[in-house]
Formats: sequence, C-alpha cells, structure tokens
Amino acid sequence: MAVAVAVAVMPAAAQATSREFGEMVDHVITLPVDGEHHLWDTFWAARSNETGVHHAQDIMADKMTPVVAAASGTIRLVNWSSRPDDLNPERCCTIVLRHDDGWESWYIHLNNDTPGTDDGKGWGIAEGIVPGVHVDAGQLIGWVGDSGNAESTAPHVHFELRDPAGVVVNPYAALRAAGANAPAPSDAVLAGVRVLRQGMRGADVERLQQLLAAEGLDPGPVDGIFGRRTDRAVRAFQRDHGLTVDGIVGSATRGALRRVAPAEGPVFDRILRKGSIGNDVRAVQSMLKAAGFDPGPVDAVFGGKTLLAVLAFQEANGLSVDGLVGPKTLAALGA
Repeated sequence: MAVAVAVAVMPAAAQATSREFGEMVDHVITLPVDGEHHLWDTFWAARSNETGVHHAQDIMADKMTPVVAAASGTIRLVNWSSRPDDLNPERCCTIVLRHDDGWESWYIHLNNDTPGTDDGKGWGIAEGIVPGVHVDAGQLIGWVGDSGNAESTAPHVHFELRDPAGVVVNPYAALRAAGANAPAPSDAVLAGVRVLRQGMRGADVERLQQLLAAEGLDPGPVDGIFGRRTDRAVRAFQRDHGLTVDGIVGSATRGALRRVAPAEGPVFDRILRKGSIGNDVRAVQSMLKAAGFDPGPVDAVFGGKTLLAVLAFQEANGLSVDGLVGPKTLAALGA
C-alpha cells in the first residue's frame, strides 16, 4: 500500500504565536476520543516529572475506544521515533501530531494489549499511521489503553497540546468546547481523577463535601469550595481510615470514599472490563465474591484482581474466557 508523505509547513502567523506554560486555551480542535469518556481539569496535578505537574489532560475511556486526530496535520513521531521504518515497538504506544496551523497534539498511553488482556502484546496505533503521513481532523489514529507508566491506572489518553512555539498549554477548555464530557456531579469524586486540596472549587469538591457529611464529618457548607473546614474533615476521614493524613484527596482517599459511598442500584448497560469504574462494577465484584471468586476489594474499580476473578469464573462456567463482563457473564452471575 502506498503511503502518502507530507511535510508540515508552519504558517508565519502561527510562528509568531506564543503562550505561557499552562495557559488555558480554547484553540479549536476535534475531540480526540470517539466514544464514552470523561475528564476533569488535571493539568496542574502533582507529578514526578521535569515540571512537577501533570502538563496534559487525561481523557478517561475504556480500552479500545477509538482515538482520532484533534486536527488535520502530519504525524511527527510514533513511539518517539521519526522514522517510518523503525517505529520503536518496544516503546508502544504514543503519537505526536503536528497540526497544519503549527500547533501540536500528543497522544500517550495508547493501547498495547491484546483485546481483553493486559499482556503488553498489542498495537494500539491505526494502520498506516507513521511519521510523515498527513491525516485529517477526526481520522482514526489509534485506541485508548494503559501503556507506558499507566499500567496501574484506569485506561485513558494523556492528551497534550502545544502552541507553535512549543509551549505546553492547558487544553481543558478546548476539549470541553469540542464536546468532552465531565462526570455527573454524583460521580465527580468516585469516578474523577483530579487531585483535590484546599483552595480548589468545583462539582467534585461539592460531591466530596456531601460524602464527608454523610460520614458524620463537618466539611462546612456544601458549596463546592475546598476551605479549611473541608480540609479538616478530609484529614479526619483519612485518620479514621488509616490513610496518610495530608488533606489531599488523591487515589488512596478516593478509593476509601468509594468503599463507604452509599451504593445506588447498578445499571448493566455496558461491557465491563479492566479499568471500568462504577456501581455496576461494585455489583459484579459482590456477585463474584458470593460465587467464591475473590475480586479483591469491593470498591467499584475493575482492577487486576477483579480481572483474574472474572477469568476464573468464566473458565469454571464454560464461558468465553476473555475478561469482559457482558450479558452472558452477567447471566451466569445471576444479575
């Protein structure tokens, strides 16, 4: 198959554009995930990298959700390689796209697993996507996964946006303008990813305050403002649950909140797989446990131990052993 190769030319007007690091932008892009997803503004979340912060947006979605080009442009790097004949398969799976207007988008943690597994033997980049190829906005370039240092997290795309001068900007507003979804307020903490601390505001903070109040703690007014009283309530919750008492709501504190949150009735309207989060996952974990298969904590998070329990249950019941919880597996569980 012939491969069309194009060279990106940066317009003079774009060359003159320069932003500040982390500046919120509403630059027009196409939503890069084509399917069910959610995100919160995680640009400034703490990270152990050269900037000390998360300089991107994590778009949470199930594995194998299609990832599309955020703009028309030319593929610059695949797995950090600029050579179409050497795509660094051992570093799968990432894409860097230089837009026709000089901007650039990065897509990290694309799928590297055989569907239904976590074996690291897959290839989450679409056929023909190699350095030098020109793509159109909305064109399929890959699939959501958990490759690289995201193996222990829920599947997502780490989406970076850089201006023509190479400055990393915050694409949250651009993604929301393109149609990106945030979780409903009732899921904002339990299914969210934003690290919360004193001084922050938002629907996720309001949901946090509701959960703390339900635990008999006093977060102050349920107003979505993370003030001193909410900080004290978080620390009290952390102390009660044997967590690090730092007032920061990260993955450990969020996990404890999931375990105590009032359960709503599960709605089984999707295929569950590793990385899925929700009350339907919690219900499946409870049914697996009742059937004698250990899913780990009943915490609404479909992690590695839940996957092993699903695989064992499917094998014991003569089902397809694929780790996916669909209608047949649910029926066997008695859902």
